[in-house]
Amino acid sequence: MKSLSLRIAACILLGASLVLVACQSTKSSTASKMLRFNFENGKGYDYEMNMSMDQSIQGAGPVKMDMLFYYSLDVTGEEGELKNVRARYDRFKMKMAVMGMNLDVDTDNPPKTEEESEGNPLAMMDKMFGAIKGKEFNMKINREGKVLEVTGFKEMVGSMLDSMGLKDQDREEAMKQFEDQFSDEKSKAQFERLLYIFPNKEVKVGDSWNRSTSGSGMTYNSKYTVKEIEGDMITLDEESEVESDRGGQHIKGELTGTVVVDSRSGLIVKADQDLAMKNESPAFTLHLKTSVKGKAR
Repeated sequence: MKSLSLRIAACILLGASLVLVACQSTKSSTASKMLRFNFENGKGYDYEMNMSMDQSIQGAGPVKMDMLFYYSLDVTGEEGELKNVRARYDRFKMKMAVMGMNLDVDTDNPPKTEEESEGNPLAMMDKMFGAIKGKEFNMKINREGKVLEVTGFKEMVGSMLDSMGLKDQDREEAMKQFEDQFSDEKSKAQFERLLYIFPNKEVKVGDSWNRSTSGSGMTYNSKYTVKEIEGDMITLDEESEVESDRGGQHIKGELTGTVVVDSRSGLIVKADQDLAMKNESPAFTLHLKTSVKGKAR
């Protein structure tokens, strides 16, 4: 009886191990999925992007900055392989410490009084970012996630400045500060860094492809590799060589990251990236961590 019990137990363990192996192989071995930017017409998608930066430049001191962006993307139409997408800034938060000054902006919590705003040495920037909430512009995006066109930015800027009620001189200053932070080309580059990752073809574990993007004065030469396929979710590893010309110096760095994509729509469900750059002369260091969360509405 004892030996029979041992044989039954062994069979159960063998069966359990076979089930485990089968589950693991279903998770990541021979499955293949179409991977492309495929937001559905008429539907909306929301992204939360969190960025934390530590930077040090010789002669200028350290800069610490935390930024939080909330975007809404709505597909308003299709033109063949292109998706027409309306983008809206839902919320923007930034905390920055530089040269003894501290900036704390939250579009959901603007300065309560004019006196409070005037007491802030960076009040103009505070007003500028506060005015961006709810503003919209339009993009055309192909199946690879490349942003081919951005429109509506000029109108968006005019609406922002009107809502700030600025005088002529202050309006010119606000326009300059705004163009330093946001513009059609900069927003195009920002969204490409997020979306231009798709090969627009069937992929399986081990497949890889390259993409090149630019943004915030940096060029990213990226390699994406399929790490895992589980159901409709595809996990990609990202390795990027990053280059930047700052202060007349050519600086290089590396970025590593992981991206989880819903293959049905191309929605980036989750992404985590870590960028490190360093230069010896003049001394410069940059460490930037970025996390992204996406969901469909």
